[in-house]
Amino acid sequence: MSLQTGGSVPLSDGFDFPVGPRGQDIDVFKTHKIDTTLVDPGYFKLFGVWHTGEDWNGRGGGDTDLGDPIYAISNGRVAEFGDYPPSWGNIVLLEHMLPDHTRLWSQYAHLDQIMVAQPGQVVQRGQQIGTMGKGAKTASYPQGRWIAHLHFEIRRTSLPIGNWTPMVRDRAQVMANYFSPTPFIKARRPRIFAKTANAASRIQIVVDSQRTDPQAGQFRKARVDHWYSAPYGFQGTMLWTYASAETEANWAEWRPSLPKAGYWQVWVFVPERNATTTHARYRIAHAYGEAEAILDQNKYLNEWVRLGTYPFEPGSGYVRLSDVTGEQTQGTPPRVAYDAVCWTEVVE
Repeated sequence: MSLQTGGSVPLSDGFDFPVGPRGQDIDVFKTHKIDTTLVDPGYFKLFGVWHTGEDWNGRGGGDTDLGDPIYAISNGRVAEFGDYPPSWGNIVLLEHMLPDHTRLWSQYAHLDQIMVAQPGQVVQRGQQIGTMGKGAKTASYPQGRWIAHLHFEIRRTSLPIGNWTPMVRDRAQVMANYFSPTPFIKARRPRIFAKTANAASRIQIVVDSQRTDPQAGQFRKARVDHWYSAPYGFQGTMLWTYASAETEANWAEWRPSLPKAGYWQVWVFVPERNATTTHARYRIAHAYGEAEAILDQNKYLNEWVRLGTYPFEPGSGYVRLSDVTGEQTQGTPPRVAYDAVCWTEVVE
């Protein structure tokens, strides 16, 4: 039985991929592939609109994946489902809730069969909710409009089922309302999620470089050029800049609003892209002074990495990351990733 919250949306215990064999250590990419990604430039070149998610296909190509099972990526409830012609065909839209009560939505489109019964129905991570299909069936396309595939989305905001035009003509709007699904899921696989999810006996505060809850704290950065954003990271977006050997230009600080004094574990999230420095220098300002943790960001792919345990007091303390890494390179310098920092209360 899933833990229920207000509105009967069960709390997420992690995320899995919507297709492929089940299991924590299964490599879904051995059986399936992604042919179109979020805001895929190739898709825009063909159709003049920005893609809102990922198109998943079986590695056999064609319709060899027709009828493959489609699974709920996490615990949630059915928001809506049905047949949406003339293109979408069958769609299932689910609502999910993270342990911090952030809500998000996953959409599964072009299904052959729908295997949910009613709106409000609670589903579990890994529960089959449909089968791979070919989109809407019409007089012109009696077998379905497309080659069999799954159009899959993870949404940041509540949008109508089958949402498309006019939003897809504006890349910034798509990026503001949709996550890049695969990086999002990789960052929240059940084993990773269990490390960082908000356990009942602990307090966790997350300050994110791009999407921070003001009640959690504040993210500050140097007001200079050469900050770059990318659709990767803890909440599907991140900042990065180029490393400097000696002279600082870019820096950032994560300042938490901690509710009480005590010892706190400090974790940083390292995304799968734009994190190639081997010498990221994190400065931790805590109640008794300062410490430095040097991290090889290039070793990690969408992982929380612990910098250590330190004493903190409310209203003070922070984590600071500079672009100065000391790396002497020829050509293009390494990239330094600035994403989320998490403070986890140490409970005796």
